[in-house]
Amino acid sequence: GSSSGSGAAIASASCDIAIGGDQGGSIRLPSCWNGCVGFKQSWGLVPYTGAASLDPHFDHLGPMAKTVSDVVETLKVIAGKDGYDIRQLNAPA
Repeated sequence: GSSSGSGAAIASASCDIAIGGDQGGSIRLPSCWNGCVGFKQSWGLVPYTGAASLDPHFDHLGPMAKTVSDVVETLKVIAGKDGYDIRQLNAPA
């Protein structure tokens, strides 16, 4: 998946958290294979500003980490409205 490097970096303790991009399993599968936690969030919860988009209808960014609590804390930081992300124009506040 496109986030295999992120999963491997967490598994090898090269980093504590990573941000993965998911279009069809690319957060969830590398997390599973590397023994870490990945969260593909609801569409629009995390802005996609600055990321290379394959398809705006399928793209998601989400946290990956060793523990659920690290994923939750990361999500608290990265989730929210971004006026530059056109996907969020009609997303609930």
